[in-house]
Amino acid sequence: MSILKVARLGHPVLRMKASYVEVADIKAGKFRALIDDMIETMHEYEGVGLAGPQIHLPLRIFVFEVQEKVAKRRGIAKLNAGVFFNAVYEPIGPETITDWEGCLSVPFLGGEVPRYKRVRLHGLDHEGNEAELEVTDFTARIFQHEVDHTNGHVYVDRMPDLTTLGYTVVL
Repeated sequence: MSILKVARLGHPVLRMKASYVEVADIKAGKFRALIDDMIETMHEYEGVGLAGPQIHLPLRIFVFEVQEKVAKRRGIAKLNAGVFFNAVYEPIGPETITDWEGCLSVPFLGGEVPRYKRVRLHGLDHEGNEAELEVTDFTARIFQHEVDHTNGHVYVDRMPDLTTLGYTVVL
């Protein structure tokens, strides 16, 4: 496995609408090594999600996981590692939650972002099969954030009040 280079805000790949992944390529196993590398990279940078554009790959793929140590630190549920291809989401109801959000492509910064509380995610799993998942709260935030990446958006685009943008660490 390899640690991949993460694109930083300002790189054009982060503003591109990513291409759809062919089902036949997923079923043929062409992405197995990439998925492993993306998960390894996400772990290395202590993230909970990582999308194709963030690793300079303009494809509609993202991985996710909330490891035990992150879950305990944030007071949320652990989430096993997974991947979605060609994902889209739809809100389940109008309720939103504004919470702090950060990004591996915008290191050392974070801000408050409103997101839907509940969403239904549609896409393809690691074997190219259709997958649908209803998620809430922090997991819904992760999935909305990663789908945004595949559409050429970063979380700061969703911030209604940039005065909440600030450093996450003291440099």
